[in-house]
Amino acid sequence: MAGRVLDSLSDRLMFRLAYRNFGDHESLVVNDAVTAGSSVGVRWYELRMSGGNPTVYQQGTYAPDSTYRWMGSIAEDKVGNIALGYSQSSSSAHPSIRYTGRLAGDTLGTMTQGEVTAITGGGSQTSYSRWGDYTSMAVDPADDCTFWYTNEYIPANGNFNWHTRLAAFTLPNCGSTASNDFSIGVSPASSSVAAGSSASTTVSTAVTSGSAQSVSLSASGLPSGATASFNPSSVTAGSSSTLTVATSASTPAGTYDITVTGTGASATHTATYTLTVTSGSGGGITNGGFETGSLSGWTSAGTTSVVSSGAHSGTYAARVGSTSPTNGDSSITQTFTAPSGTSTLGFHYNVTCPDTLTYDWATATLKDNTTGTTTTVLAKTCVSSSGWIQKTASVTAGHSYTLTLISHDDNWTGDATYTRYDDVTLS
Repeated sequence: MAGRVLDSLSDRLMFRLAYRNFGDHESLVVNDAVTAGSSVGVRWYELRMSGGNPTVYQQGTYAPDSTYRWMGSIAEDKVGNIALGYSQSSSSAHPSIRYTGRLAGDTLGTMTQGEVTAITGGGSQTSYSRWGDYTSMAVDPADDCTFWYTNEYIPANGNFNWHTRLAAFTLPNCGSTASNDFSIGVSPASSSVAAGSSASTTVSTAVTSGSAQSVSLSASGLPSGATASFNPSSVTAGSSSTLTVATSASTPAGTYDITVTGTGASATHTATYTLTVTSGSGGGITNGGFETGSLSGWTSAGTTSVVSSGAHSGTYAARVGSTSPTNGDSSITQTFTAPSGTSTLGFHYNVTCPDTLTYDWATATLKDNTTGTTTTVLAKTCVSSSGWIQKTASVTAGHSYTLTLISHDDNWTGDATYTRYDDVTLS
């Protein structure tokens, strides 16, 4: 978690350089921690002997997102599949134990088997920078297919309270009797959202042994007033789904670990999605995702409603105007204070305007009540079907603003104009 920096020991190779003789070639695998973008990833290598000297056969950096990954260990099974385990953490996630892998025939330099969480840590180290020093990935000699991985985690904030977790797994095509199994992961692993708005993450699955199976998805540990939806609600292992968590204006501020569960015919696995909900008590947008099913927090004029189909995310969106002709401006307006730490206002719009810009349009303005200046965030626009488009504007923390979302229709029969708005957020 934020405030405690852990030593990745990036100045040295990690335990251990593992050797195998496959008969037709000799192979060694090893890893270390490297900078990957703004975080740390695990750099892994396979070396093969050539003329009695080791040369790099393949290499890659495993860093699928901005989460920190370090303290790795790597090994090969009897058919050349490679497994890689490591520690994982971020500013919003306690150090946890994860692993991934690749099959012998996969594209060189890639880890293809998804990411599995062996355990999510319940706490962080509150002093000291050393973290374990080493982990261990080893192959069971009984079948030469089963990987055993051991690493440390902390169940609660503290010092010298480490626990050890052992994980056992196989990769496909090693043993002839491998059972059907899969892995599950989420990316991004954490999000922040204002109460009343929605956040989304991609839930990925991968076949880890046997054949692909149907995986049903569910979520638990949601905060009060929040709902979760998956699109689609079930996948075939190897495919992905989008999880959308819609909060309400009454959802309490706080950080919540949401457990995403994938249930298949032969296995069940989980991943953790960390959601931080910010409160509107110190300012901010109220009901920016309209997931209350109403326009609570907004002042409306003309013809407005909340619709339950065609939202940008979640279940609901605001519709300003109507599918029937309306006369003049319809609008929804909210006055808010930009909270500390925010600098950008964003919203999505989707305009249906079968007329021309001369007569009908969508537009949006943002007035800084502190300085008295007004910005046109969305210039007048009219297209028959825009699809969802995001607009943003700069805000200054502590300033009071009035946001007005407008749809204008000239009341002409046969070309009614209306605009849907959704996911009004501050970041």
